[in-house]
Formats: sequence, structure tokens, C-alpha cells
Amino acid sequence: MLVEPVSAAEVRPLRQAVLRPHQRADELVWDGDDDPRALHVGLRDVDGTLIAVGSTAPDPGPHGDWRVRGMAVVPEARGSGAGRAVLAALLAHARQRGGTRAWCNARTGVLPFYERAGFAVIGEPFDVPHIGPHVVMARDL
Repeated sequence: MLVEPVSAAEVRPLRQAVLRPHQRADELVWDGDDDPRALHVGLRDVDGTLIAVGSTAPDPGPHGDWRVRGMAVVPEARGSGAGRAVLAALLAHARQRGGTRAWCNARTGVLPFYERAGFAVIGEPFDVPHIGPHVVMARDL
């Protein structure tokens, strides 16, 4: 599986389809997307269609210094290693740029995915309106 850098604009349609179907793709411009240190990556199928995407950018706070967000994998590619490959590329990027700890707001349904990647839950679950329950997770880089 080849993970490649893509533009922020390229990740938004899959963000919309998988993560936020109640919003338009052009509404999914997030803080940090245009940071010159950010990385957006994608994994394509044999036809060149993006099947997995994710983003990371510096976002220092109490849980870490780099944030992983917008991880999305099309349903038919889940369990194939696509998400794992995207996340590995994002964490490597943050580490190569001096990051020491990555964090994310994870949907509770994907806790096992992040736990297998070394993330741990921090704090109590919280609800994101129109999306559902989340937890903060973090791991050392």
C-alpha cells in the first residue's frame, strides 16, 4: 500500500462521505489544514480513487503537540491495513518534525484501532453534536 501526500482539498470529499455526511465537503476546512507543517495523506485503490485519508498538524495542548484528525477509510477497505498505513505516515511526519506526542479526538467506535496503534484514552467520553461520542487519545512519538 502506497500512502502519498495529497492536498487538503483532496481529503475533504472522503472526510465528508465517511465522517460528516451531514456537512458539505467545503464546510470541512479545519484549523491547521493550511499550516505549512501539516501533512495530508491518502491511499488510492488500483483505479486511483482515494480509499483512505488522514491529516496531521502541530496543535499543542495538554495532550500532545501534534494532532491527528480526519482519519477516514471507505467501508469496503476497513480491515485491509489502509488506515494503519495512513496513521503510520502521519505519526512519522510528526516525529520527523520534532513532535513528541500525538493526540486525537477519536470516535468511540474506533477505539480499538487507535489502541492497537499505541494510543491511550485520556479523560471521559464527550459528545460531538451530529457526530456522536468521542474520547481524547494520545501516544508518545
